[in-house]
Amino acid sequence: MKKVQVILLMVILVAVVGVISISESSSGPSTPANIAFVDNQKVLESTKEWQNLNANYEEDVQFYQMQLDNLSKEYQTLVNSGATSDEITAKQQEILSKKSQYEQTLENNYNNKLAVILETINKRIKDYAEFNGIDMVINKDVLLYGNGTYDITDMIISYLKGFENN
Repeated sequence: MKKVQVILLMVILVAVVGVISISESSSGPSTPANIAFVDNQKVLESTKEWQNLNANYEEDVQFYQMQLDNLSKEYQTLVNSGATSDEITAKQQEILSKKSQYEQTLENNYNNKLAVILETINKRIKDYAEFNGIDMVINKDVLLYGNGTYDITDMIISYLKGFENN
């Protein structure tokens, strides 16, 4: 009977050691993750692509505003000339329609172009992180606290500048 208890105790001990070993190995990596953070807005604004896109956007906004200003002058001329209320209403509708059309055009054109720029930046951040052994890069906007040592924003900007000359 005593021999059975010893064997049973040994089996239980081996099982407990096995369960502990398995749970420790499945709990995650044995070394802590190498984590860094980036100020995505600062990175975006540092790129030539974004600067060019922003300049083009401003030019287009000015162009469309000039078109709306011309329509407003036509409207004012109609009002001053004693046009009918139907003519005045039609011109108001034209102005509102054009304004909406211009805003939609700007939004579609520039959101699509911005998405391409952001996709390129994100891919290059991933490449940079993989090359430098960084396990995780977090956007600074969602970070509650981060020691400046882990801020790789300026390094990412320098890395991206290398692609501008190509």
